[in-house]
Amino acid sequence: MKSFLLAILLVGCNIIAATAQSDKIIDNRAIDTLNLKKYVGLWYEIARFDHPFERGLVGVTTEYTIKPDGSIKVIGRGYQDSLRGEKKEIVGHVHIPDTTQPGVLKVTFFLIFNTDYHILEVEKDYSAALIGSSQCDHLWIVSRTPKLPPNKLKDLMQRAQRRGYDTTALIFVPHGQEQIQEELTKL
Repeated sequence: MKSFLLAILLVGCNIIAATAQSDKIIDNRAIDTLNLKKYVGLWYEIARFDHPFERGLVGVTTEYTIKPDGSIKVIGRGYQDSLRGEKKEIVGHVHIPDTTQPGVLKVTFFLIFNTDYHILEVEKDYSAALIGSSQCDHLWIVSRTPKLPPNKLKDLMQRAQRRGYDTTALIFVPHGQEQIQEELTKL
């Protein structure tokens, strides 16, 4: 009987500890101002949290363009498992649902799949950014170049940590010369 009660007590403590971990407060407030003309263009994914829709992808880029009608097109590209792997591409559309919150974007893929996208931090020169969402399990570090200087990466990671994100869970995304050359030829 004592071992049964002890087991229940241990299970209960584990549930409470797991709940406390999952209830960690994340500051996912987006930036207050956004220069969309500076933000559009090609971004390299430097690091991300793992999620099924990007699992195994390397050489990941995201490109935003403003179409003649003013709408925003987004193309995500990556390679499955290696830079020589199968190229994956997804095309979507972006809109800002509330102009008083320009850093909160909605991205639509396949006309039915919507996701929010919070620009948490962006460098003054729009060279790097920290991206999240309304969910605490989404985080990306992106850059205009395939590699960030170590001090800039460390700074962005510290900013994410101050917001409550567990940066030890980040996956660092490899980029290679052949992928970079391919992207440059498209510009």
